[in-house]
Amino acid sequence: MTGADTSQIINYLVHPLLTSLFITSLIYSMLYYLCFYDLNFKLNKIFLFKDSIFVIVFTFSILVFGLGITLSIREIGFADIQAYYFDETKIYDEYYVHPKSVDYIFPEEKRNLIYIFLESMESSYSSQELGGSKKENLIPNLTNLALDQGIHFSQTEYLGGFLPLPGTNHTASSMVAQTAGVPLRTTGGTNLHVNNYGKEGEEFLPGAYSIGEILENEGYKQVLLMGSDATFAGRLKYFSQHGNYEIRDYQWAKEQQLIDTDYHVWWGYEDRKLFDYAKKTLTELSNQDNPFNFTMLTADTHFEDGYVEDSTPNLFNDQYSNVIHESDNQVMQLIAWIQEQPFYQDTTIVIAGDHLTMDKDFFKSLDSDYQRSVYNVFINTGKIAEVKKNRHFSAVDMLPTTLAALHVEIPNNRVGLGVNLFSDEQTLIEELGYEEVKMELMKRSNFYERNLMKGSDLKIILNEQVK
Repeated sequence: MTGADTSQIINYLVHPLLTSLFITSLIYSMLYYLCFYDLNFKLNKIFLFKDSIFVIVFTFSILVFGLGITLSIREIGFADIQAYYFDETKIYDEYYVHPKSVDYIFPEEKRNLIYIFLESMESSYSSQELGGSKKENLIPNLTNLALDQGIHFSQTEYLGGFLPLPGTNHTASSMVAQTAGVPLRTTGGTNLHVNNYGKEGEEFLPGAYSIGEILENEGYKQVLLMGSDATFAGRLKYFSQHGNYEIRDYQWAKEQQLIDTDYHVWWGYEDRKLFDYAKKTLTELSNQDNPFNFTMLTADTHFEDGYVEDSTPNLFNDQYSNVIHESDNQVMQLIAWIQEQPFYQDTTIVIAGDHLTMDKDFFKSLDSDYQRSVYNVFINTGKIAEVKKNRHFSAVDMLPTTLAALHVEIPNNRVGLGVNLFSDEQTLIEELGYEEVKMELMKRSNFYERNLMKGSDLKIILNEQVK
C-alpha cells in the first residue's frame, strides 16, 4: 500500500485492536502458565488436562482477537479502511485549481453578494409534477424562484439541484465546499469527525482559499449571520481565517442585547429573529461605501423534525413539513424585501441548501429510483446560463458559479474542484461520472493532506493521544 496514513494507524492501534491484543496476550499468558506447570482441573466431574486446556484457550484467544479486528473495522468503517490504507486518489493532483492562483477579472462596478445557506433544503420537498418527491409542494416560493425568477441548475429536466459527495454532507463541510471548492475530509477519516476538527483545531483547512479571501482582496465588507453558536464545528474559525468575516451569531446577539443572556431555543434563536436581523444588517452594509458579501445560515429545518413556533401554520400532517413550508415563506419574505431596496440592482442573491436532510423518517416511503438533490437558485445575475438542465454537479461547483454570477471573469472556468455552471465546461461529475467521483473522494490524498489540510488535523489526533 502506498503512503499509509499514520494518524489512521494510531487510531487503529489505540482503540479496539489494542484492546483485543491486550486481552489476547493475557489469555496467552494464562496458556503459557498452564502449559509450563503440570496442572489438572476438575470441572463438573470431568478432568481437563493441559492439552485440552491448550486447545480451548487457544481457540478462545483467536476468537477474541478476531472480534477485536471486527470491532476496529466497524469503528473506522470498511470503506475508509480500504480507501485510507490501500487506495490513494490523484483527483486533486489532476483537477484541483488553487483559487489563489487564478487571475480573476472583476467588473469595474463590483456587485454585492447575498448568500443564503438554508439548512437541509432539498428540491425534493417540491411536488412530484415539478421534480420533487412530495404529493404537495412544501416549498412553493422557492420553487417559483428557481423555475420562474432566477437561474436554477438541475440534474434533471425539472426542479433539481446538486448531488451529495463525501466531505460535503454536514453544514460546516458544505459551507467549505461551496465557498472554497473542496470537500472537507480529515486525514483520520471517520475517527476525527469534521465537526470535531473544526471545534478542536487551531487552524481550519489552512491551505484552502475561499471566496471570502477573494472578495476581501477586492475590498468587500463581509458578514456572517447565524442564529447558532458559530464556534460549533469551527465555523467561526473558518470564516474568520478565510476572509476575515465579521461573525454575528447567537453569542453576538446576546452581546448586542438583541436577546436575553439566558435565551435559548433550538440551536440558539429561531429563524424568525434571524431574518429580522438580516434586514437590519443588510441596511447597515448598504449604507457604507464598499461592496458587501452578506452570508447567512438558517437552522429551523434541522433534523429531527425541525423547530416549530406557535405561529407556524399547521397545514400538513407532520411537524417537519410544516417547518419546511414556513421556512419557505420566511425566505420569500426576505427576498421580497431585498428586491424593494435601493441596493438590489447592484446585488446578486444565491440561495442554496447545505446538504440533504438527515431526518431519518421523512423519506422512508421514497421511490428507490428517485435521486434527491440540494436546492439552489441564483437571482438578479444579469447573466444567461448556456445549459441549466441535466447538469450533474456538486457543492464544489458553487464557488466558481457564484463568482461568475458576480460578473467575475474566470480563465478556463475552473476554481478549486469546481466548474462555472454558467459555462458549457463539464463538471467533475459530468466528466468522470458520479460514482467515480464519490469513490475517488473517499480515498486519501497526499496532495490534500500536504497542501490543504497541512497537518492541522494530525495535531488534533496526536494531542488526543497524549491526553
